[in-house]
Amino acid sequence: MTLSLDHGVELPYAHPSVAGVWALAGVLAPRGRWSERDLARLTRRFATGAAEELYLAARFDRAERWHLRLALTEEVEVWLLTWTPWQGAEQHDHGRAIGAYTVLHGELTETWIDRRGRTRRTVRPAGSSTSYGADRVHSVHNRGTLEAISVHAYTPPRLTAPGLT
Repeated sequence: MTLSLDHGVELPYAHPSVAGVWALAGVLAPRGRWSERDLARLTRRFATGAAEELYLAARFDRAERWHLRLALTEEVEVWLLTWTPWQGAEQHDHGRAIGAYTVLHGELTETWIDRRGRTRRTVRPAGSSTSYGADRVHSVHNRGTLEAISVHAYTPPRLTAPGLT
């Protein structure tokens, strides 16, 4: 069974919360190759074009990070993640996938080792996006006092939730 994101764009999967959002029409159309920049644009498009739907879909669990697969194609997948204060994903990679995320609400702190071996840390406030290559090993935490919501995209698609393996 396939679901239509909008106007005949057939996907293997689109969560009902975003399946009919007009602003997302065509964003997951096949393109052959997705770049880091493409993924960052995709997460921004979800965060801005479906913000109301994402806020309504979001759930918060103090015991563990909550996640929801929003969309999956043969080329890319999109996830919604929530973070209560002080929740985080310890140091991890994404296999051979490249990725991106946009912070929809709150702020997230990302820490990684750059190519010169230096530890880098950046606080990403609501509205900010970042992308990274398959070589990125990072941790992401909500070190703020507010709950946080973020939209993540990966290519090639994974079969498990990001940061939960």
